[in-house]
Amino acid sequence: MMRRKYFRQTACSFTAVAAALMLSGCVAATNDVGVGAPIDSMLGKKAMTERRLATAAIDAIADGKANEALVSYEKLYKRSFKNADVSLNYAQLLRKAGRVDEAVKVLQPFAAKDGAMAAGNPPLAMIKTEYAAALIARGDFAKAQALLDTVLTSPDAAEFHPDASHLAGIALDAQGNHKAAEKLFRQALDGWKGDPTSVMNNLALNLASQGLFDESLTTLRRAQVMAPDKTEIAQNIDIVNDLRRAVVPSAPVNIKK
Repeated sequence: MMRRKYFRQTACSFTAVAAALMLSGCVAATNDVGVGAPIDSMLGKKAMTERRLATAAIDAIADGKANEALVSYEKLYKRSFKNADVSLNYAQLLRKAGRVDEAVKVLQPFAAKDGAMAAGNPPLAMIKTEYAAALIARGDFAKAQALLDTVLTSPDAAEFHPDASHLAGIALDAQGNHKAAEKLFRQALDGWKGDPTSVMNNLALNLASQGLFDESLTTLRRAQVMAPDKTEIAQNIDIVNDLRRAVVPSAPVNIKK
C-alpha cells in the first residue's frame, strides 16, 4: 500500500499562545497596581489552574511531547469546553493521537456555527478545516469534502485555502475522483507556505493512480531532495517504480544472431 501523508504538520496550527493569553487575562480582577491575582477566590483559583495547564501544554508542544500536551489539554478542555481555542488544540492533538471520534465530537459544535469565515478567534475557517481533517481520518470523505467546499468558496477564508485544497484533494482522491483531486493538490501547492513535501507526496500518489508514473516519480524525487528524512517518500518511490514495471511493458530487446 502506498503511504499517503494526509495532514500538514506545523507548529503554527496550534493556537495555544492565544489560549494562554486569554486565560491569563482572566486572572486580573482589578486595574490597581500591586493588587495581584485573586488567589483566594474560586474564580482566581480556577484561572490560575488554567493558566498553569495552558503553560504546561505550550511547553510540551514546543518540546515535541505530544502525549504531555494532550494530558494538559484534556484537563483544560474539561474546565473550558466552550472555549474554541482550547477545543481546537485539544481536537488536533486527539486526531494526531488516533482518537479521531473524540476529535470530531469536540469540534462539531463549533464547526456547525454559521457566520463570516474570518470572524472569531480562532477563525471559523480554521475550525472547519481541522474538523474536516478529523472527518477524513475517520473515513467520512464526502462529509469532509462538503465542509471544505464552504471554506474554499469563502473569500474571507483565503489564507486557509491551501490547507483546505489539500484536504479536499485527499477526500476526492479517496472517492476515486482523481482528476479533480489532482487540480486541488496543485492549487494547494500554488499557495503553500512552509514544507510542501506532504502535498507533493499526495499529488504523486494521485498521479500514480491515474497511470502517470513518470510524472509521479519526478514529483516524489523532488520531494525526497527537499525532505530526505521522510522515509515514506522513499518507500513510495519504490512502490511507484514497481507499479510502473508491472503496468508499462518493457521494450523488446533485439538480440543479434
